[in-house]
Amino acid sequence: MRVFVKDYLLPLIFLVVFWFALWLITPPVREHLNAMNIFAVFLLLIPFLLVALHFVGKTLERYGYSREDVRRLPEIIEKTHGRLYLPKEVFNIIGDAIIFWGLFAWVLLATGDPIMGLLSGIAMFAEIFAFSVFLISMFIWVIIFPHSLYRLFTGREPDRDFLIELIRQNLVLTAILVAVRLIALHSNYSAGDDLIGKMMAFGRKTELVTLLLELSGLNVLFGIVGLYGSRKSRKLTALALIIIVALQLWVAWRIVFG
Repeated sequence: MRVFVKDYLLPLIFLVVFWFALWLITPPVREHLNAMNIFAVFLLLIPFLLVALHFVGKTLERYGYSREDVRRLPEIIEKTHGRLYLPKEVFNIIGDAIIFWGLFAWVLLATGDPIMGLLSGIAMFAEIFAFSVFLISMFIWVIIFPHSLYRLFTGREPDRDFLIELIRQNLVLTAILVAVRLIALHSNYSAGDDLIGKMMAFGRKTELVTLLLELSGLNVLFGIVGLYGSRKSRKLTALALIIIVALQLWVAWRIVFG
């Protein structure tokens, strides 16, 4: 267990301590630090870690384990350290969860109002995730598209796991985008500089939301063509993927430069 504790557990604990130290030296947050608020934010860490463990379970399945093997995570990491990328993936998933928790807790503490802080935190992440449709497209351009073309030109099909996960993640982010849009349109909360107001302003930008939805549709189309097109013709599939990426870049240009 020495490797697990030294290379994985202690850095994650340090990340939690780092957030706590950051709250202590930030005046707006420090003013609202008390025993009740500290207990609340650390209690909030539990759902973030549970979500992280859900994704850790999915990662274990990709390496031939079962989701129930999450209980043996320290043992698995100890055995696969230095031999598989699995320990690094697990560390990144849990580390990302702690980072998101720290940001959420920051907002909660900075407002001083638990309810308003919770709503502000939700609004912050909703806006981030709604815009992440754009990040999915960037991931396609940088990683999935070149990898898929390489496999098609070498007589193989694109990676199905990559494409299925791409479609799933994109649909989740699109649902968040639509939810933000509907909330913004049907809420009387005015746009402003606070986190909720910024989410409302984002949701009421019709042109931006429309372009993000177009990008989302192209992301899903890329995944579907990559999954099923190669069964008919690899050359035509490669051509279709190139056209889809070109359209994505055109939409992205309009988002960034108007």
